[in-house]
Amino acid sequence: MNKILLSGFFGLIMALNLFAQHADRKPMPSADRAKNTVERISQTVTFTQQQKANIIVIYTKFYDDVRAQQAFRDASKLEPLEKARDAKVEKLLNNKKLFKQYQDAVKEMKAQFQDRQKRKP
Repeated sequence: MNKILLSGFFGLIMALNLFAQHADRKPMPSADRAKNTVERISQTVTFTQQQKANIIVIYTKFYDDVRAQQAFRDASKLEPLEKARDAKVEKLLNNKKLFKQYQDAVKEMKAQFQDRQKRKP
């Protein structure tokens, strides 16, 4: 009986320690996250400096909206935000070929993200 209680106590201590390790992680600010995202997209898609700056603004607004609506927890809320973001980017680029490259890059990034999420314990 004592062994069971003792092992349960140690299990609880280990679980609390595990949660404490992730408690101090703060989400990246939207502007930094947008800049990183656009930099990753820029590796496969060539933007002008003006387009790049405007896309960073679009992504910053997108990440602010996602966080405000907590859409990262609900895919049905995320989809309209993504469509609105992509419509703004399409209008900004004004080039079907360039927009197609952008869409492909975003799909690849999304697939990589989902793959990383599947590997997390």
